[in-house]
Amino acid sequence: MTADEFRANLENDLAWRQEEIAFFKNQLNYVTEENKNRYRKSLVLILYSHLEGFIKLSLQTYVQYINSLGLTRNMVTVGLKTASMNKEFNAYDNLDRKSDVFRRELPEDSGLHRFFRRVDFVSQYDEFIGQDLEIDDSIVDTESNLWYIVLKKNLYKLGLPIDLFQDYESDIDALVNRRNSIAHGNFRSGISKEEFHRWEVSTLDVLSGIIRLLYDYACNEKYKK
Repeated sequence: MTADEFRANLENDLAWRQEEIAFFKNQLNYVTEENKNRYRKSLVLILYSHLEGFIKLSLQTYVQYINSLGLTRNMVTVGLKTASMNKEFNAYDNLDRKSDVFRRELPEDSGLHRFFRRVDFVSQYDEFIGQDLEIDDSIVDTESNLWYIVLKKNLYKLGLPIDLFQDYESDIDALVNRRNSIAHGNFRSGISKEEFHRWEVSTLDVLSGIIRLLYDYACNEKYKK
């Protein structure tokens, strides 16, 4: 898959989402004026589902694109390198993993066993970073609530700029909060035309921005160190 094909895949996915949002918005023409605000509650649920769904899909597709390039860990940025070493870091974090050399003599010496794991990790580091780059796409986690901070966490884990969408923070969080209130049956009031329009514009700006960001990194090989 080329960078242009990667972008085309994302644009195609975004297109059907935009069409679906437009379809359900158009149904407002058949809703009586007194029920329009209530109907927009359903539009909020649809809009949020496409925000979370597209962000997750686009970031996972980016991971798959990076994996397809046949790179080694020492060729990429530190963020991607770290993301690909999840198995190694899990082994390091395993507090039950002790040194066989000192296991019998010092069974309760947790400090020594921790140091052993450090020595073991450092001694194999050159081998680790020379291995093929393979990132598990499960590293992308929207946590079922794509608050702005969750978006930033996912961008950070893939070595992407985290403040690119800072201007949309309040709208993203307001949309998530309202979606949760509606989904949990706690919000009885309707959604005004102005309120939904603001969230829709912000959401589509973010989704288009994600495409531009990922294509820029793919096309200009910014994933390389």
